[in-house]
This record gives sequence, structure tokens and C-alpha cells, in this order.
Amino acid sequence: MHISNQTALVVGATGFIGKFLIARLLRDNVQVFALCRNLDQQAPQLQQWLTQQGIIHQQLNFIQGDITLPNLGLSKQDWLQLKTVNYLYNTSALFAWHLTMQQAKAVNVNGLERLLACVSRHCQLERAVHLSGYMLTLDAHLQAAGIYREHIGQTDWPQVYARLGAYEASKIQGHFTWIKHANQHNIPWTVIHPATVIGDETTGEIPSHQPIAHLIRQVKQGKMTAIPGTRQHSLPLVSVTMLVEAIIHAAQDPCTHQQEILVANPEQVSFPELIQIIAQHLQVKAPRHFISLKLLQPILKWQWLARKLDMSTEMLNFLRTEQLDLKRFITLNQHWNIPNTDIRSKIVKTATWVSRPS
Repeated sequence: MHISNQTALVVGATGFIGKFLIARLLRDNVQVFALCRNLDQQAPQLQQWLTQQGIIHQQLNFIQGDITLPNLGLSKQDWLQLKTVNYLYNTSALFAWHLTMQQAKAVNVNGLERLLACVSRHCQLERAVHLSGYMLTLDAHLQAAGIYREHIGQTDWPQVYARLGAYEASKIQGHFTWIKHANQHNIPWTVIHPATVIGDETTGEIPSHQPIAHLIRQVKQGKMTAIPGTRQHSLPLVSVTMLVEAIIHAAQDPCTHQQEILVANPEQVSFPELIQIIAQHLQVKAPRHFISLKLLQPILKWQWLARKLDMSTEMLNFLRTEQLDLKRFITLNQHWNIPNTDIRSKIVKTATWVSRPS
């Protein structure tokens, strides 16, 4: 695969997935523009991290901007620098529980509309790749929340936000916003739906704010006294390594034009097994009993108790019993040849990273 003819704009450049994606692009000698909200702080941090990875970053350029600002906060000179960009990778998202609808929409919905409008005026894109999420592939879940793919304009979004929480609802609304506006601007698009992301396959590296890191700390600190859900529930996983490889290949593959691809490790473990693997590695006692999600959700509406348990009703939605449909990813991967991950050993690497001494 030859990708050195790319000039890439990466949005969300200093986030977890963004920086691993940039590292992968630089390894292939791609010229990369990284959009940063706080250039003075973020640029040196990313450069230092890349140096620690042994990656030469002469092909990396930084642009200060923000997708919540008019024209992304970029000057005419900035856009002149970006006129050679032919690939857009959007890994940006505002992630937190208990966001307001306005907070979440500003980045995860309105920001996408603004981003696509701006790049359509200034760049000639061969592909725009957007990271969404695996919940978008669960049609029954979407319908239960009041979302119908074929009639998306009829969706009562305030009601969806109330049902699902602002983070998940904004990611869903942002997905449909991306497709609508990419089509309006005649931008070739691809959407990647990643499972919950675990750490780098070699080092286990993962930021502390990621959901799986939070789960590992809960187990380590003994805060999970019972397992949410049942033996049939799972938290679908993918390593950041596999995800980045899939993003790179999907951006180049003609078969993924105007396509959505669910990316998850073909081998998965149940949620109870995930907890057991983490607990065994950390040498702590794993919870043995289960608590119904239907019982836990109203309990967590008491905020003082939710804080004590270090949990949120929003996170419970991501525990699923449905089987993921990975046929498209598996078919594409017959040509991409991304190695299968031994998911259990990679969970251990992630747990080791999270629990390392500070």
C-alpha cells in the first residue's frame, strides 16, 4: 500500500486515536497537518511523544484551530497551507458523561458540519474518514431510542438526548450529520465504527480518561462489587493498533467509498470474562455476583450514589448482548491483512499500563 502521495489533515490530532494515527502516517512518509486547539501546549507534547516512539516528525505541521469556531479559527494564510490536503481524518470528539445537549452538540454535531463546509471550500479531498461508534450498527438499539435511519429527519433529538445521554446521542446525531453534509459538498466519505478501544498492542498505552482505563481502575480499587448485566453481556473491544490500521486501509480502498465499516476484534470476550482477566492480572478478587442493568440504571440516577460507585447510567448502554456483524470488516481484511489480535493478552497489556506506578 503506497500512501506517501497523501497530504493529510488530522482533526483530534492530540487525542488517543489521533496521535497513534499520526504516528502511523508519518511512518509512511505522509505529510501531516495536525489541527490543535492549544498549539503552544499540544505541539511540543505530540512532538515529544513521537520522538519517544522513534518516529521522525519532519513531515508534521501544526495548525491552531477549533472546529467550534467560524472558519475553524483559521486565517487565510492557514488555509493556503492546507490547499494541498487531499485526505481528512476526523478523530475529534468531546467525550465525557453528564454533558449537556448544548455542550455535546457544539463539537460532536455542529463542529462536523463546520469542518466539512470549510474543507470543501479550500481542499480537494479524495477521502474524508470519520470515526463514529459501534452503537450506530445496532439497529434495534437505535429504533428503541427513536432513531430510524430511513427517516432521520423525523427524529426528536431532544428526546433521544434525554434517553441516551448527551455523549452517545451527539455521536449518533453527528454520524448522520457527517454523511448528509459530506454528500451535500460532494466529499467522498468513509465512516469507521470502532468498538471500545483498548491500548497499543505493544506497550498497552492508553490515556487515563478512556472508558476501559476507568473500568480497570474500578476493578483494581474494588469499586465493582457486582458485575453489571449478565453472563451474556459484552463490551466489544478493538486495540488502537488494529483500529489505526483499519483507518489507513479504509481511506485508500475504493470499496469503502460511501461505506460504513464496523471495526472490532474478530475474537471477543464476555464482560464477566473481561473483568476476570483484569482482576486476575492485577491480583485482586473479581466480583462474582451480577446486578441487573434495569435495576442499576434507576439506582445511578441518585448522583451521590453514582459518584460513590464511580459509575454513570450512560456507560451502561455500551454493554451489549447483540452479536456484532463483522462480515464487512472481515471481507475487507482479506485484502488489508491486518493481523488478528490475541485479545486476552492485549487486555493484560492495557491493564498493566493503567496500573503502572505514576
